[in-house]
Amino acid sequence: MNEVIASENIQENDIFIFTEIGNTSYAFSALSILEIIKLVELEYPEKMPSYVAGILEYRGRIIHIIDLRTILNIETKEYDMNTHILIIQGQDAIYGIIADSIVDIKKIDSTIIAPPPYSAAGTFTKGIYLDNGNNTTVINLEALEEWMKSTNNSETNFNQKAARLLPRDISSKETLHQRKMQLVEKSKGTSYKLLKNKDVYVSFNIKNSTYCLEIAYVGGFYKYSETKIIKVPCTPEFIKGLMSVKGDYITIIDLNRYFDNEPTEITDKSTIIVIESKDFNIGFIVDEISESLNIQTNELFSGKNKGIKSENKNEVIEYVKNDKLYLVLNIKEILNSEKLYIG
Repeated sequence: MNEVIASENIQENDIFIFTEIGNTSYAFSALSILEIIKLVELEYPEKMPSYVAGILEYRGRIIHIIDLRTILNIETKEYDMNTHILIIQGQDAIYGIIADSIVDIKKIDSTIIAPPPYSAAGTFTKGIYLDNGNNTTVINLEALEEWMKSTNNSETNFNQKAARLLPRDISSKETLHQRKMQLVEKSKGTSYKLLKNKDVYVSFNIKNSTYCLEIAYVGGFYKYSETKIIKVPCTPEFIKGLMSVKGDYITIIDLNRYFDNEPTEITDKSTIIVIESKDFNIGFIVDEISESLNIQTNELFSGKNKGIKSENKNEVIEYVKNDKLYLVLNIKEILNSEKLYIG
């Protein structure tokens, strides 16, 4: 069995994807994650190890989709349409891990991750991330993969598998099938090796538009309903106020009002995306976080910039992927905007 890597081996300020599996928070290094997709229709061979929820065609190859709940002895519950799959680049193969939800994406200072309070041998725990009294288990993917290769896990019959856990109403089945076909279609003619040369972007919704920004700029996600924003007098209407994060004050910007001069309608899904910058601490209010996607930087600038959502057209770049329009935020341009500097 692999010995769990100590916390000091986690690089400073690595980006991690925070998920909820069962009622527990787990984090995975973003360096190992190729893509995050919503639940799709899965296929089921006659026999599978009990921890395999199903198989999926991805980038021209068949991959296993893993349900960690079986391995970690977490109570199983049915998947829903908001269940996500993390596509992982393993040492020897690609596979997927099912997560009930994507909670956060942020950078972690290695000094904050504590070694597990028990013997490291034989576990999949790399360390424990402590944040305001909340504990997140950081998964050691290398140890997990070694276990999957070496285990004599018993096979199980089709009727006992995740086919029972997928949504079974007709509408949901149709949606899951469409998602699978879209995933297969977008991977046609795409070499898997190209994925490693692409930058990861996180997408989010504002009204009827889908925006995205490079994940390297993301310092964290915060539920709007759980934050306290202090209104600042004599500021532009698009500045919602200030939010305190670990002693730093973040200027909160209503992106919809910033671009279209219309206030964002706050719901229970409203989220603040904190942007990391050396010169300016800001956060964007968005309707809802969506999914991650891979975009090569040169793809953004290969055509004419059609950024029409802003007075400064360089702040937003229109990008079409799989017939869907994304409005890509040019963070450098936004941070240099004179609108953000108040006299």
